[in-house]
Amino acid sequence: MSSRVPNPPRILGADSPHWMPWLIYLQDLAWAGVVMAGVITVRYHFERPLPVGMVIRATASFVLICAFVFPTFRLHRGLWRYTALNDVARVFQAVVIAAMIQLPLLFLIDRLLDFPRSTPFFVVPVLTALLSFERMLKQAATHGDWGAALRFEDRSRPAAVVVGSSSAVSDYLRTSGRRDRTVRIAGIVVLDEEHAGRTILGAEVMGSLPRLAAVLKALAAAEERSPQVILAEKRPGRQVVDAVLAAAGEVGVQVVSHSSGGTLRPVQASALLDRRARNLDLDLVRTLVAGKRVLVTGAGGTIGSELSRQILALGPERLVLFDASEFNLYAIDQTLREDGVSAPWVCALGDVRDQRRLEVLFAEERPEVVLHAAALKHVPLMEANPCETVLTNVLGAANVARLAREYSRALVFISTDKAVNPTNVMGATKRVAERVVQAIARGGGAKVAVVRFGNVLGSTGSVVPLFERQIAAGGPITLTHPDVVRFFMTVREAAALVLQAAALPAPDADPGSSQIYVLDMGEPVKIADLASQMIRLHGLRPGLDIEITHTGLRPGEKLYEEIFYGAETVRPTGADGVLSAFDALPPWSELEPRIDALRAAAEARDEPETLRLLKDLEPAFRQE
Repeated sequence: MSSRVPNPPRILGADSPHWMPWLIYLQDLAWAGVVMAGVITVRYHFERPLPVGMVIRATASFVLICAFVFPTFRLHRGLWRYTALNDVARVFQAVVIAAMIQLPLLFLIDRLLDFPRSTPFFVVPVLTALLSFERMLKQAATHGDWGAALRFEDRSRPAAVVVGSSSAVSDYLRTSGRRDRTVRIAGIVVLDEEHAGRTILGAEVMGSLPRLAAVLKALAAAEERSPQVILAEKRPGRQVVDAVLAAAGEVGVQVVSHSSGGTLRPVQASALLDRRARNLDLDLVRTLVAGKRVLVTGAGGTIGSELSRQILALGPERLVLFDASEFNLYAIDQTLREDGVSAPWVCALGDVRDQRRLEVLFAEERPEVVLHAAALKHVPLMEANPCETVLTNVLGAANVARLAREYSRALVFISTDKAVNPTNVMGATKRVAERVVQAIARGGGAKVAVVRFGNVLGSTGSVVPLFERQIAAGGPITLTHPDVVRFFMTVREAAALVLQAAALPAPDADPGSSQIYVLDMGEPVKIADLASQMIRLHGLRPGLDIEITHTGLRPGEKLYEEIFYGAETVRPTGADGVLSAFDALPPWSELEPRIDALRAAAEARDEPETLRLLKDLEPAFRQE
């Protein structure tokens, strides 16, 4: 026989029909009439003749008064399974006020003829006890705790429904759920129906995921403030997140998760990506940087700062943080200090365009491993400033590559999916830089890994921070086009896979060898869907609470991105989430005069000539 427990009965519960509150309302009124008539009858000791007319007037007037007073105190909206002393007190207040209103009303009708003056003193406790007992009985039957109904509950805290697998919910309740004083755990919604009708650590399992919307609607109707949804799963997956957000969006409630520190915080946009965990070979990555002198350019940027944090955790001999932005450099330095990082690091201010500054830096620090993340990346801004983009993205990369060829054993160049069939200046400069870095390093002392990947969720200038600001301002959210799709990954995953790819060339590979690696970006994400889900993450409704408008594609913007050229040969690598691409590479002797001409045009701020030379270097470059 199956041990499966059926779903809890649909009686006075969070998943009850919408008419159930009105059934409760009628039942409460019926009890009011029965108690009033019963108290008067007992008071007259069943005398004959009983003043039937007075009994009818008193009972009818009391029921009529209760019909207006009880809804004011929301007696029919309370969820009986969560009865506490707060609810008993509310029942008492409602009955007292109804009895107080009845006396002057009856006086106006019949001067209280034959009405026993002691009646309210009996009606109030008896009716309060009856209405409270049935609520307490349901609470005790659900939770097995009669005492809970006799304790006051802090209703200033919002009710919360915990969603997740039984194991994830149990872990949350055990570690932090019962100690959290910011919410009240009203119940649990599980991802399956195996535990429906039971309790987990004292919290009721109210059903499976399809019932979440009904549960939230019932709580919202019963409470003075909106409930919350606590997502207990650490990696819920896009399907679960979508279902939770859809249910929460119907009611307009916020979805939160618990952090490692036990505090509740809004669910991060990264949960919308549904990216599976990667199996990283940390031993291989450690051989890349452990005990070595490492230089990170652009160390204050989104990728550069995360690379720096992960590198310091692998025990380098010394890490040099190099950036042209004083503020960004200060920010990463302060973050590392506040995090208590023990590995040594030093901050160096400078621009990769400044070859002399780089020469001094390499001569002093003699980095064995260089990760070049410095670049100008904002597509519309780079369209308007092509000469500056060339000077940083192409010639800055060439400066770093020349010195890494002389001083270093490994050079990692951070590229982008926008370098594939580029339609904008930023993508074209990164594609040219891919070739320049590999061509310069050929025959030198450094092995080169060019790592190409898509958008980093939450990075500076990306859509996620923009959408967050627009939601906080009340909207609207602005999209360039409803059909735009992009590849996304989190900054932590991107940095980890960059290091994994950089460590892939075998230790005995020839110095000066190079390889293009492409990170597996998974499925592309439609930006319009991302915007809608981010609105729901805040407990709001797309199109109702926050409008979504379209502004048209920006200069250089594609509807979709690519990660490989058609001519490139793509092969898997030994690393999970990393692919390799092979393509013909022109020698530096062929590229050098063309790069020199590009440098001269960019330094002269001759935009037409700079763009012409850039297109000559990258024939696939087609501005849109």
